[in-house]
Amino acid sequence: MKHERPFDYLTATGLIALHVGFLIGVVYGRVRGFYLESFILAALFAIGGSLGTTLGYHRMLTHKSFSCRSLVVRRALIFFAGLLQNASSWIANHRAHHAHADTFQDPHSPYWPYPGGIAGAWWSHMGWLFWKYQAPQHICDHADLQNADVVWENRWHAFIVTAGFILPFFLGGVIGLRKGMWSFFSYGFDSLLIAGAIRSCAILHLICSINSLGHMVGWKLKGRPTQKSSSRNNPFLALITFGEGNHAVHHQYPGSAHIGFWDPAWPLIVLGEKINIFSEIHHPREVSP
Repeated sequence: MKHERPFDYLTATGLIALHVGFLIGVVYGRVRGFYLESFILAALFAIGGSLGTTLGYHRMLTHKSFSCRSLVVRRALIFFAGLLQNASSWIANHRAHHAHADTFQDPHSPYWPYPGGIAGAWWSHMGWLFWKYQAPQHICDHADLQNADVVWENRWHAFIVTAGFILPFFLGGVIGLRKGMWSFFSYGFDSLLIAGAIRSCAILHLICSINSLGHMVGWKLKGRPTQKSSSRNNPFLALITFGEGNHAVHHQYPGSAHIGFWDPAWPLIVLGEKINIFSEIHHPREVSP
């Protein structure tokens, strides 16, 4: 099978540049090493990006499995998710993935246009990003793609992506100022590489692993309608992606805020409900496949 999607030169350039930055960071780290403070910044940005994606883009905006009363918390989740991905296209692509899993209208199936294997794994993991994909019109026409939060992220997306590199440099530099002006630049550059380039590349591959490993490695839910798709549960992947690796459960109950047993993000939703930040939380028994 062959796809007819046009090549996306802009995205391809960005992906190549990101991986070049990752390699530069790795070589720099091997030769010189990184400051502990830069590692901490990288960890904080990585956690923010992962939580922003699973709570902000995925559960809150795409599936509406809970609501967030706090504008600050809502925008913070969307900001960290937006460090790598545009809100409206992420939402439309993911909804298309659910509606047309493993067909030609699925943006990233490991079983279309390739029948699995290495080619299918590469396509679903990252290969599809190099080609322009347009979600079906019935998905793009949803009015909620024009809500205030999505419009806000779309308007500021270029600034948010840039901030994913400028902020680590600036914060690292401020931390280094206690040792003098020169340390502002050395700590800043250090943080730019590990909390900017390396962190961005690592989180991108972690997110992409749901599209590939989440459909190829793990176990299915036996006797459930979801098994019309190739989605699988992978506890290890779930733990390192704040629950996203429970992919078969998610395909069975896409509208649920709780994605299976191995879901580290779920306690945060429960806490948010108790302190009156989150509301309208949907559970598996309250939603349909």
